[in-house]
Amino acid sequence: MQSKRRLAQIAHEEAEAEKLRSQGYEVFSPTVVCDRIAIKDGKVYFVEFKKEGQALRAGQQRVHDAMPDHYLIVYSGL
Repeated sequence: MQSKRRLAQIAHEEAEAEKLRSQGYEVFSPTVVCDRIAIKDGKVYFVEFKKEGQALRAGQQRVHDAMPDHYLIVYSGL
């Protein structure tokens, strides 16, 4: 079970995210948009691991469309 402290942190983060949304930002939890974040040559990449034929979810597709050169989809036979 999550501690009260962690639940309070999550509530605080969501309240701050709502403020950003009210200013026109799209805000996603990192786990919604990718499996990992990688850095290479000083550049940040969103990394998503998928099985062959598996499609991106809506949030993943949104980030991919916004930054296609920084969104890596790694396909495997899992």
